[in-house]
Amino acid sequence: MKTKFSLNALLHNERALLIISVIAAILIWALVSFGPGNIQERTITITETVDLADTIAGYNDLRVIGEDTFNVRVTVEGARSVIFNLNPEDIDIRPAFSEIQGAGVSEISLTATKAKAGSYTITAVSPATISLNCDYWITANVPLTTDATTVSVKDEKTQQIGDLRMESTEITGGMIRVEGPQTVVKRIASVVAKIEEGGVIETTTRFTAALKALDADGNEVETTNCRFAGATADNALDITVPVWVQKSVALSYELRNRPEGISQNGLVKLTPSTITLVGEAAALEAAATTIGNLGTIDFDRLTPADAETEITLNVPTGIKVLEGNTVSVQLGIGNYTSKTLSYAVDGLDDVTVENLPAGKTITLQSQVLSDIVLCGNTATLRRITAKDLKLTLDASGNAATGSVRYAVRITVPKYDNVWVYYGKDDASAYRLYGAVE
Repeated sequence: MKTKFSLNALLHNERALLIISVIAAILIWALVSFGPGNIQERTITITETVDLADTIAGYNDLRVIGEDTFNVRVTVEGARSVIFNLNPEDIDIRPAFSEIQGAGVSEISLTATKAKAGSYTITAVSPATISLNCDYWITANVPLTTDATTVSVKDEKTQQIGDLRMESTEITGGMIRVEGPQTVVKRIASVVAKIEEGGVIETTTRFTAALKALDADGNEVETTNCRFAGATADNALDITVPVWVQKSVALSYELRNRPEGISQNGLVKLTPSTITLVGEAAALEAAATTIGNLGTIDFDRLTPADAETEITLNVPTGIKVLEGNTVSVQLGIGNYTSKTLSYAVDGLDDVTVENLPAGKTITLQSQVLSDIVLCGNTATLRRITAKDLKLTLDASGNAATGSVRYAVRITVPKYDNVWVYYGKDDASAYRLYGAVE
């Protein structure tokens, strides 16, 4: 028997009504979400930073100068459920870099493309163009000076400001490297590192100095877009301001091999005889003795032609000598003269041998020592002959056997106001050959 459909019965069936309600809700949701009446618009703001790297403009050393970041508003259209799930990174902004023609301001177009696939449409980009200020990026080395006029010492009677030191290894020879837009860098004639906030100091102090670029007329050049080698991001340098003091140092020397008949009194005249050192106190204490020591004045290395000479002082970096770095040396031998002799050696009878190693014997073959230079006053030199010379061979420095070449010391015992010149170094000393067994 067939059951008749009854609407009344259906409406009073709770289970059937529940199923119908669920189906109706799903249909309504689908119509609302995906129906033709659900298409909407949304504007997404994207922050875009323009970089010319890996572009033709960039390969030509063009860079964006100044403002390079822009807010771009992109309008999209699509189903609400799609467009409101989009993020800024889901859309690519593509500037038309090919529209950059060179240095200067260029208007370039912006386009937007989907970075994330989806059922939506990009309908508008605002702004449609942006202005880019481009310039060629160049590097130049320019003179660098310092200005520490805001710094002073506590005791002006005993202290002074020394030579300022740049605390950067990238700055050498008083030059600093600057890089930036060509139109700016070409205007820079010099750079000044100025200590703006100084003060009164009594010891060496480090300050921060702002870098200021100047053109050829001394006018300041705006360098916001420039970079200076060794400087901080805000174009500043650390500068050490040393406090210098003075120290007086008497010059000293050692006289060596002076003939006894030549008096030491008034023999050596130094100009100046005392020097004034200027530098940091600790540095002066450490270096004063070394600077003031002129070394050895050795008669073995002197001839009358050396009566006047100059010695250059060994002055470390950071110390100055007020009188200059050279000392004039005058020796009281300017009125002396010289002569040369030869000495024929026939054997050991003509030479005194000292310090011969135990168990060794030495034989001297006949030989001649030539060009022996004697120095002294003219009258004495006229009387001296080869017979007045005494030769001493010191064998302690060579223990070899066979034919050995020995240095020989030559003196003139009968005349104490005469000396023998051995040359400027040991290589030119007088030597004899001996057979050692």
